[in-house]
Amino acid sequence: MDIVTHGITGVLVSRAVPSGHKTSVMAAGLIGALAPDLDAIARLWDPMAAIAVHRTATHSFLGGAVIAVVVAGIVWGIRRDSFFHLFGSAYLGLLSHIGSDLLTSFGTAILWPLTDRRFALAQHYIIDPIFTILALGFLVASFRLKQRRISWANTGLLAIGLYVVIAAAVQRTAFIRWQESMEIQGILPTRSTIVPLFPGPFRWLGVSETEKGFYQQSFLLYRSNTNALHFFSKTNADLRDLDRLREVQVFLNFACFPWKQELYDGGRRVVEYRDLAFADHPLGILGGPLSLRIWMDELGSVREMKFGHRF
Repeated sequence: MDIVTHGITGVLVSRAVPSGHKTSVMAAGLIGALAPDLDAIARLWDPMAAIAVHRTATHSFLGGAVIAVVVAGIVWGIRRDSFFHLFGSAYLGLLSHIGSDLLTSFGTAILWPLTDRRFALAQHYIIDPIFTILALGFLVASFRLKQRRISWANTGLLAIGLYVVIAAAVQRTAFIRWQESMEIQGILPTRSTIVPLFPGPFRWLGVSETEKGFYQQSFLLYRSNTNALHFFSKTNADLRDLDRLREVQVFLNFACFPWKQELYDGGRRVVEYRDLAFADHPLGILGGPLSLRIWMDELGSVREMKFGHRF
């Protein structure tokens, strides 16, 4: 989810915590909810940080506990309230961040450092207006009706939980429809997935892999499909040397449906790696398709490399 949603949800969670130290507890919850995205700073020295670092250590249960201790310590240093309450609020806020990120398709390494495997429920797009509006609405109600702040906050969390359950059911229906679409067209994929599209939850991107290539198509769940079905053929080129590059390995370890193609730009050979199961924002605010482009000279040496994504 986006940082605005994380902040709103974190404060809503802290509002549901019964405590006499409202200001400090709420501050700890807000900071805890926003703190995991501090890993974005890694982009200053690693261009691949969006997929190599983001949503790993700071987005795991163990790493999050360490962050919550630090957040609680900072707030406690300013206001000497109960450290236990501050830690609890910070960790709950952080868990709300991890949980909402887990709902998207980007993948979150929640069990790091035990494993760097990324888990993704892929039910919601990274910016989900309904999720944000629900959290914001009940948060405002908890502030305006102070005598019932805990009940309003808890009701808001229950409403968000119900929305998540409904989205899961919609996702299941969309996946069945995508499989049926492939079957009707006589396509027998070896594996398939669907990815939520903005604004959700009824817009989806279907992706299927066959022996010869990949099929990709966006569709609305409850309307007849008028969008074109795109086919991406697999290349026969020997790219083993490039596949050994650290940047390429990071990309391939992250990508769910990696596709490769060869191009020519100004006479130079270009190899592009793209994850077909990545849904970019329609306004391009995420930096374009999740892709890695490598320019080479006539001797096959790498001259330029560009990663097409940002936080």
